[in-house]
Amino acid sequence: MTSLQIRNESDRARVLGHIAGMDITKPKKLAITEVDRSGEQNKALHAALADIAAQVEHAGKKWDVLIWKRLRDAALGCVSCDKPATWAGQWHASHFRSVGSSPEHRFNPLNVHRACSVCNNHLSGNILGYQPELIRRIGLEAVETLLGPSEPKRYTIEDLKAITAEYRAKTRELKRAAA
Repeated sequence: MTSLQIRNESDRARVLGHIAGMDITKPKKLAITEVDRSGEQNKALHAALADIAAQVEHAGKKWDVLIWKRLRDAALGCVSCDKPATWAGQWHASHFRSVGSSPEHRFNPLNVHRACSVCNNHLSGNILGYQPELIRRIGLEAVETLLGPSEPKRYTIEDLKAITAEYRAKTRELKRAAA
């Protein structure tokens, strides 16, 4: 099957020449369709999508790794069990609603709390312990908002850069307050 695009008069003449030179002893089928995007538009679209994906990953890493959460919850123990803040093991930033099941809450600070590595990794967040403590910390209404339906977020590159800058500033504020 031959596919030809008509973008200008030169292309039109080439297509008509192709049709004129066809062997018409065998039946042919001609289909004319609208082109959704040009090759250049597709290339630009894919580059923009790749850039947005890279920014989401970057913002997620920066937001996840930022000391902000650790500083915010430094005096609190594990959100899912009774390990005290003085526990010497590894601490994680645990999402109440996972990023996979609820990507709109990826950067929501009410969705992320300090948890021990045992609860976060080995017990998949230990949700049975997480929810009651989360209600105590942020209130029932906020937890119900996290659990309820939410609009999907469509982050732009500018949004993601703003999120990174916002939490960088919050981290500085908490460090100054702790000093």
